[in-house]
Amino acid sequence: MKKILIPLCFFIANVCAQDDYSVTVYAGKNFNQSLETKEALEIELNDGEHFAFSIDRNIDRARYGFYFAQSNNELENTNNKDITMKYFLFQSAVEVALSNHINSYVGAQLGANYVQTNFTSNDVFFASGLYGGVEYLFSDKARVLFETRWLATIVNNESTVNCTLPTDEDEQCLWHFDGDVLNQFQTSLGFTYRF
Repeated sequence: MKKILIPLCFFIANVCAQDDYSVTVYAGKNFNQSLETKEALEIELNDGEHFAFSIDRNIDRARYGFYFAQSNNELENTNNKDITMKYFLFQSAVEVALSNHINSYVGAQLGANYVQTNFTSNDVFFASGLYGGVEYLFSDKARVLFETRWLATIVNNESTVNCTLPTDEDEQCLWHFDGDVLNQFQTSLGFTYRF
């Protein structure tokens, strides 16, 4: 039994030692599509800021992991109508070396967008998107990056999120987006540490 355990422990230690994980923190600006109510009233979301982090496993020139982002937005032309979007996404990307110290990458993501407001009930929507960026390698462990993400939230008209029309405090309306999709774009600066 000992003869089997020793090589097995050595193999497991070797596999774990070769694993490459990374943690990335991001901060940046998000740009939002306008909303359209059931009554065809267009409501604009102010562009806001976001912060995010990701935890990835890196294998050769590929990576996959979990991405969380929170963006804080307000409705234009209304007082104290805050909307917070929290993205919980699984992501995967492929790296392409451009030089000794510069990599580019492109990937896809899939998950959920949890929408919270300070004026009505919250809801969860299916979300997906694409992303890409460029990173500068200070060392094997530390990287700085610039990234752009397209986030698409699929919204159906059965959503429990509703809004108060700016023109009439008593009249309620269901939200829906043009084509039942909310498009949001994020540009970020980030820092990655690999271990």
